[in-house]
Amino acid sequence: MISHAWRHALGIIRADPRPFFTSLGLYVIFFTLALAPGLINRAIFDALSGRGHAGLNVWTLIGVIVAVEYTRFGVLYFSGLTLNVFSYAGEALLKWNMMRWLVTAPGAQVLPGSPGESVSRFRDDALDVVSSARVLLVSPQILTGVVGFAIMLRINATIALVVVLPLVATVALTYLLTRRIQRYRKVAREATAAVTGFIGETFGAVQSIKLAAAEDRVALRLAALNDQRREASIRDLMFSAALTFLNTNIAAVASGCVLLLAAQAMRTGAFTVGDFTLFATYLAMVSNAPLLVGQILAIERQAGVSIGRMRRLVEGAPALDLVEASYRATASSGPDPSPALETLTVRGLTRLHTGSGRGVRDIDLTLRRSGFTVVTGKVGSGKTTLVRALLGLIPADAGEITWNGAVVGDLASFMTPPRCAYTAQAPKLFSESLRDNILMGEAASASALATAIELAVFEDDLAQFDRGLETLVGTRGVTLSGGQVQRAAAARMFVREADLLVFDDISSALDVATEQALWRGLFADGRRTCLAVSHRREAFRHADEIILLDEGRIAARGTADELRDRSELFRAIWSHEE
Repeated sequence: MISHAWRHALGIIRADPRPFFTSLGLYVIFFTLALAPGLINRAIFDALSGRGHAGLNVWTLIGVIVAVEYTRFGVLYFSGLTLNVFSYAGEALLKWNMMRWLVTAPGAQVLPGSPGESVSRFRDDALDVVSSARVLLVSPQILTGVVGFAIMLRINATIALVVVLPLVATVALTYLLTRRIQRYRKVAREATAAVTGFIGETFGAVQSIKLAAAEDRVALRLAALNDQRREASIRDLMFSAALTFLNTNIAAVASGCVLLLAAQAMRTGAFTVGDFTLFATYLAMVSNAPLLVGQILAIERQAGVSIGRMRRLVEGAPALDLVEASYRATASSGPDPSPALETLTVRGLTRLHTGSGRGVRDIDLTLRRSGFTVVTGKVGSGKTTLVRALLGLIPADAGEITWNGAVVGDLASFMTPPRCAYTAQAPKLFSESLRDNILMGEAASASALATAIELAVFEDDLAQFDRGLETLVGTRGVTLSGGQVQRAAAARMFVREADLLVFDDISSALDVATEQALWRGLFADGRRTCLAVSHRREAFRHADEIILLDEGRIAARGTADELRDRSELFRAIWSHEE
């Protein structure tokens, strides 16, 4: 049965076979030509010693050897170029599919470790998996070794067998030690991920570290993690080096056996000087074949560890989704167009969190074009869960959602621009310029960008920045206030001109005047359809309908005036705002 490592290696090759098979063909030529010098040297030395006939003169044969070596050099150069193309394309494929799954898979994907550890899986583990595909290119070298061994057998079977048997033993030894290879590689990778993860978390918590005066303790913790990484990496490297050292020395022992046996055979006349030169030329080639088999086994085991780590990062993805060759087709394509929103209907939407049992149950609501619906309730009543389940950011346990009467299957893919745009409760910014954070690659016109900034009530803030839209926001927007972060995220949503705008408590960090300007501008032309989670009076006043949640269920619905009259819970929320 083919292992996970080989299946993924073949998947990488199938994704773009041209550079792989070009390299393979060039390597076949390179290693086939490697057989020529041994045969030519044998003919030369037999001719010089009078034990055979060269057919061609010695200088002609020397010229042939020079031509062969220059040809091999050229072939090796071009094979290196195509091999680099294959390697970089393979890494890009793995990284693209991991990132694609993290950002588009059904449900919000929670990283199994820290962001730094995930970076290690993108960087180190992807390289290991590509190496398992690259190692298949040594098959011509192994085949050449087998052919060389067959030639040696025809010349002197005894000496040939003495050379090969110790080398076969090294392959068996490598296979027996593969479990230890896997264990050492896994520990080394985890130690590296711990270091990168801690560094990433440290950069994101600089202010907290300074406030706690914990700089020295953080440095000591980093030093301890680096010590663990060093020990694990040294163990991994030393074990691999020990195997290589053992294999190399066994090859040296085989070379010594050739010398001893050849000397005895040459005395009896059963072995010529030319035979000896051929054996000496082929010895490295033949001895490398079993070593390469051992290396292939070791790399396959190490790649298996890396695939396991990558699979945990993309939990839930199909088994071979990591090597699905879809990035060329999907990189620039957006969602299929659909009719503009007229009515969005939610029926029986249920999402309960594992363990706590909290969430939302049997939610029914209808959003109509140009309407504004507000979801409110106490902390923990399920407001954010409702919104995230509606958008497909977390999988729903039950329920049906229709867009203009048509059932929506894959919410995570469907509820995206230009149909829907979303601003989270705690929006995330990148350590880039304001322009890049708002556009995020969107090819928006200057007028669309200006409109988005105006709707987000961000113009006055922007005027205070020396570099305007080119202002760098710092790590995760650290140079901006909470309200500025929320409004930058709102501008990011507005610039996409989606049919449905979804806010999750977007005005929580805004002052009253700014919030009033935001809602007033948003509904000035009566064209936008909005769903907002909020507990603020200003949002209630603009709402066509308010959905009041209590312990995951709809407790009441209506306008602000209606709910103030008949809901004690809503009156408490209204009073709390005062």
